[in-house]
Amino acid sequence: MDDLIVYEKIELHKPYLVMGFYGWPNAGEVATNTLLYLIKNLPAKIYAEINPEDFYILTTSEYTRPQGAIEKGMLVAFDPPKSVIYYWKNEKGNDILLLLGREPDIRWKRYADTILDSLSKFGLKKVFTIGGEYALIPHTRDPRISAVVNNEKLKEELKELDIDFADYSGPTCIHTYLLLACKIRGIDCISLWGDAPNYIQMSNPKVSYFMLKTLIRLLGIEVSLEDIKREGENFEQQISKAIAQKPEAQEFLRKLEEAYDESRKADDSDRREIEELIKGVEDFLRQDGQDKIE
Repeated sequence: MDDLIVYEKIELHKPYLVMGFYGWPNAGEVATNTLLYLIKNLPAKIYAEINPEDFYILTTSEYTRPQGAIEKGMLVAFDPPKSVIYYWKNEKGNDILLLLGREPDIRWKRYADTILDSLSKFGLKKVFTIGGEYALIPHTRDPRISAVVNNEKLKEELKELDIDFADYSGPTCIHTYLLLACKIRGIDCISLWGDAPNYIQMSNPKVSYFMLKTLIRLLGIEVSLEDIKREGENFEQQISKAIAQKPEAQEFLRKLEEAYDESRKADDSDRREIEELIKGVEDFLRQDGQDKIE
């Protein structure tokens, strides 16, 4: 069986490809909520699906196991991990391709080849991957959007959007391999990351809103963000209300805010000391307020 199952024959004009994955690179559900919002609100249609057979170890965890449904003793659904590709025709510019799936466990090269080789026939203009990461940031501040690029010239395009350029060394995800695979093919790729507070281990619509606001500018499309903006505002209010019930947590949040604000202004020599302070504050909030925040 082919790795790509195509459901509809389509023609596209120099599309942008945006990818988001369930799993490790989805802190605060930023990646998946961003993709789901675009799929619903453009709206986008299904183009194809990647055959999951060779890309997942189904018994690794509850998240990669197939999902089933049984009603009155009868099996009514069996759903393995999926990677579905959607499309949207843009009358005013580049068309849009959206891939929403679970990060593959194995065979990253073949997975990336399946996507890029099959979609390159449309003349891919640019590729974006969307991720969420837990970071040293209070929920009361605007979340940072950072980027990793595979072409130096892309930094110039991002400067006016107030995007940070990431520094990191450690374990990677499929986004990193896709950056490399695109570079080999001569395709520009931007990996965007939204910072979610690491003491709030739940879906974070505020970060998704800021991610979407950045992404639609880069895509050159118009999508109303009022719904998710409102969700983000309500989310922040609920978290603040929960923390306010504990004076100690409220005081530590204040210190976290001060330390974070200073870190945004500090030079490299001061930043380590400030980040250690932030880490201590977050440890308190995560431990002492866990029952309220999670």
